[in-house]
Amino acid sequence: MKAILVDDEQMALDFLEHLLREHNDIEIVDKLTNPLSVKENVKQTNPDVVFLDINMPQVNGLELAEQILEMNPNIQIVFVTAYDDYALSAFEINALDYLLKPIQKERLKKTMKRLAQNSSPVTEHSSRKQDRLLLSVCGSFSIKKENGETELVSWRTSKVRELFHYLLHNKERLVRKSLLIELIWSGLDPEKAYAQLYTAIYHVRKALKHYPDYFKLENMTEGYILSTQNVDIDMELWQQKLEEAPPITQQTIKQYLEAMEYYTAPYFDDYDYWWAENDKIRLERLWYRTAMQIAKVYYSVSSYDKAKEWYKRINERYPEQEEVHFSLMKLYSFINETEKVDEQYLSLKNILQTELATTPNPEITSWYKQWKKYHM
Repeated sequence: MKAILVDDEQMALDFLEHLLREHNDIEIVDKLTNPLSVKENVKQTNPDVVFLDINMPQVNGLELAEQILEMNPNIQIVFVTAYDDYALSAFEINALDYLLKPIQKERLKKTMKRLAQNSSPVTEHSSRKQDRLLLSVCGSFSIKKENGETELVSWRTSKVRELFHYLLHNKERLVRKSLLIELIWSGLDPEKAYAQLYTAIYHVRKALKHYPDYFKLENMTEGYILSTQNVDIDMELWQQKLEEAPPITQQTIKQYLEAMEYYTAPYFDDYDYWWAENDKIRLERLWYRTAMQIAKVYYSVSSYDKAKEWYKRINERYPEQEEVHFSLMKLYSFINETEKVDEQYLSLKNILQTELATTPNPEITSWYKQWKKYHM
């Protein structure tokens, strides 16, 4: 079993080497006091295990471990630290073990036993590369395969989930670590916040290991870049199809109906992400405009049932939009569903009074009073 030892203190390295020499099943391929050279060394030597000091002046050991696991997720990490406070973070990043300085022989024996038990390589599931994945960001997040099977991703914590969602929100772009700290861990002191970030990144990688042909998460020193391939996102497909569609008419309405099937709920609506709010509002407005256009086209070609269906659908989603209520009132009047006109006006009046403490637009009230004269 090949091992690399990393510690900024030469005496600590020599002492660990001395203890490990008593174990015949381990080969020390290098000892490093400069943590900045570790990644290159890992590339060259391909070790089975890295004994890594957490508290080094040049780089955080937790971050370095995350970078090592990015290169090769099968490498075992054993943290070495003088502070027991790091133990929880060490295990969060899936370290095999952690050793407290000064290292005791008996404690090291337990670590070596764990290494022997975990030395067999892990075989990760790989989806077929030719398949495409459809990611849903409407409402809650899910992954749909080409065979129609839907998978819900299990996240370690809500912060890990939000981290991935924000990286996906900014896919193919660098997201700075400092921004992620401010966004998700603003209440913690910097040292703890960065430790949380590194462990969360590890758990994102762990979740994405089931889809190796589709996601790539790169550590770019100052931040992270999430890239995708063979992946579609329902919200993006919806926008793309609307942009590519010709002006909506009776002849082209089918393209709009097909596009609207992709938009099933507002953007990340099941989560309280303030950073998604602007896009959520923009996309909801686009859905509203498109849905109103569809209803108006159906009305113009005398497809009153379909027009009513769409107006009611919009009304359920936006009960405070007076335009929709008014359109339904005029449609009910035209098809002689007089009771529905009264119901719709009273519904509008009650909603505006209850939610906004206001009254319907004077134009709507005037139309209703005129209509009422002839339908007493």
